[in-house]
Amino acid sequence: MSLPEVQNPLALYLARLAPSSQLTMKYVLQDAADRLGFVEMDIHEVPWHQLQPGHVIALVAALREDGYAPNTSSLYVNAIRGVTNEAWRQSLISHEHLLKMRSVKPMAGTRLSKGKNIRRTLIRELMDVCAADPRPQGRRDAAIIAILYGSGMRKSESVNLDLAQIDFAERSLQVTGKGNKQLIKYAPTWAFTVLNDWLELRRSCLPEGQSDDAFLFNRIRRGSHITRDRITKHAIYFIAKQRGRQIGMDIMPHDFRRSFITRVIEEHDLSIAQKLAHHTNISTTASYDMRGENERRRAIDRFDL
Repeated sequence: MSLPEVQNPLALYLARLAPSSQLTMKYVLQDAADRLGFVEMDIHEVPWHQLQPGHVIALVAALREDGYAPNTSSLYVNAIRGVTNEAWRQSLISHEHLLKMRSVKPMAGTRLSKGKNIRRTLIRELMDVCAADPRPQGRRDAAIIAILYGSGMRKSESVNLDLAQIDFAERSLQVTGKGNKQLIKYAPTWAFTVLNDWLELRRSCLPEGQSDDAFLFNRIRRGSHITRDRITKHAIYFIAKQRGRQIGMDIMPHDFRRSFITRVIEEHDLSIAQKLAHHTNISTTASYDMRGENERRRAIDRFDL
């Protein structure tokens, strides 16, 4: 039996957070609950106060095994600590238990990998694994990958996208970039086709008489329930990781932007890439060029007389 809302440590913890942080931490705690074996349970029903340090240690180890970054591991540990703190305030656990739970550390390190260039063949493989997924997640994840790779936008920009910001005729997307700048991004026809497939599915799942959501990408609960909640940045991270593992790659969301910029440099030039990436300084664009030694060598080999 679940605790009353006023005593539920999870509800109390989430209530202390800003709305945007609530969405992220709900997603983190839902994934943590699934990994801890509470697969069919709503996170408000999970007996968080009964967790032992060993549970959190095992969770951190599982995240490391799956290739998650240290700062992501910290999010999980901090979320569980937050709930544990509320459990102690509600006298659901002893102070000794609280200190033991606080002693569990996330994985060491903070640096992320340099990133990678995802070739077109691998993008096609990603789209294929999404297409093979019969759940709504398949079409949604394909649309997210198509927009990230096809336009080069950041994951934070994709999360905040609304339908009103999209011009389907012009294949353009108005996003709020760094410093609250209003930017226009473009995406190819195939990316908009994939996006439309997702939106058509979402609309077909709406109860009769209900209007479509204003935003682009929804959270989807276990199984196939499309919620009316906007997806979070952290969910995009999980999607990139999960779909990457399906094709044997460790993918970060920003790798799609890196790959987009690298391809534009490769097929056009640095100046066009700078404009499409909306970089103030062209040296920033150049730093995204992920082409390796072999590509540079081939460029010289083509310098025939």
